Amino acid sequence: MDNNFNGQNYGQNSNEPANNGYSAPVQGGYRPYVPYTPQYPSANMGNGDMFEVSPQERKALKRQYFGTFGRAMVHCVGSFIMAQAIFIIMSLSGYDFRYTEDGTAIVDWLYNIAGSLPSIVFCIGIFLFDKGTSHASAGDYFRTDRIGSKSVLAFFGMVMFAYAAALICQALLINGMFSIGISPISEDYLTEEDLSPTYLAVSFVTTAILAPIAEELMFRGVILRRLSRISQSFAIFMSALIFGLMHGNFVQTVLGICLGIVFGYAAVKTGSLILPIAGHIFVNTAAMTNSFAEYYLGEESASIYWMLLIVGFGVIGTITLIVLLANHRISFPQFNEYHKKRTFPIIFTCVSFWLMMCIYLFDCISTCGPVTCLLYTSPSPRDCS
Repeated sequence: MDNNFNGQNYGQNSNEPANNGYSAPVQGGYRPYVPYTPQYPSANMGNGDMFEVSPQERKALKRQYFGTFGRAMVHCVGSFIMAQAIFIIMSLSGYDFRYTEDGTAIVDWLYNIAGSLPSIVFCIGIFLFDKGTSHASAGDYFRTDRIGSKSVLAFFGMVMFAYAAALICQALLINGMFSIGISPISEDYLTEEDLSPTYLAVSFVTTAILAPIAEELMFRGVILRRLSRISQSFAIFMSALIFGLMHGNFVQTVLGICLGIVFGYAAVKTGSLILPIAGHIFVNTAAMTNSFAEYYLGEESASIYWMLLIVGFGVIGTITLIVLLANHRISFPQFNEYHKKRTFPIIFTCVSFWLMMCIYLFDCISTCGPVTCLLYTSPSPRDCS
């Protein structure tokens, strides 16, 4: 069994006791992203195949996956129900819902809060529940002992690279879908009257501060943490996929996956949510600055600003990537046969996984038509361009 899976290269004390299944140990100090070897021995280890999954371990894995994907479904469905309840209360209270001729909602600062609040509440609530069941303190998720100045610079350089690369992919996706007569996203409409300092201030708080913190607590603090018990590399990519799909449209899914990989890698490497939260705030703030530029400088100047910003991100990010690769500073945890047998073959038999994927995919597909997106979380750069 390789050391990477045991976590010895990623901060685990090798003397920590064996845990019960794939849950976190209660002794030896809590480390959120360290994988743990289950205490259930493989049934066929004596026959030469030490990678086989025993029936007991399979049950433990299914419980772990059920809990992980179940939390994602609770976030998605719960946010939707809460949003509908808020909108009903607003309607009964006399709020004037306005729409364009094609049925697109016209948003203002109150609509922005109502649309953002449910996801934020459920993200934080699920994190607090999960933290309580993992025998961890809040400080365990915000360690600073493995964060240095060089790692901070490298992280933000990679965030810029992922952001610029994702925007290029987004542009290709949007043009490709429009070329076949499909609108990739259904956007809320913002009038010049509603694009006010009040709206910008409220939107900045909800979009650039609260949403990044809440989403990182949920997707790196819960989803990534739980999946890391089985395989860190698998957890990084799977949590990024779920994070991307959660945004409810194919355009933002691309951005979510690219950035989610960088955020997840940073969380695993540092054992902390500090860099992912900082990077998420940085990205959403960058997107929001275009709205400020459009309001104060005009649409044409804002377009020039946005283009220069993305080019700058691309240049800095590419230089960072080249330097890191040249110095062999990027290395994902190993994903070998042992991990393969404990991830996809078992996940594909989990009903909770397929239910989660169906919900998220329906949400994304619905935005390609006149149906309103189920969830509102972070803004797409498309919303600010």
